[in-house]
Amino acid sequence: METRPMKITRSTKAADAIMLSDNVVMIFRKHNLYCPGCKGLGEDTIEKIAVCNGMDVQEFLDELNGSLE
Repeated sequence: METRPMKITRSTKAADAIMLSDNVVMIFRKHNLYCPGCKGLGEDTIEKIAVCNGMDVQEFLDELNGSLE
């Protein structure tokens, strides 16, 4: 039986999101976000990353979750 990956939410930590799929890393890179090398990787949420980088939080979430399908 195939299990569906966890859904990424506003409060998901970047480290947890990145562990879900290599596709998530590609989305981060597409937006010039180099979170895998950042000190805040284990603490920063998806929402904080989006807001601090002037991105629409919901659009970023949709893109990240779309990469899991």
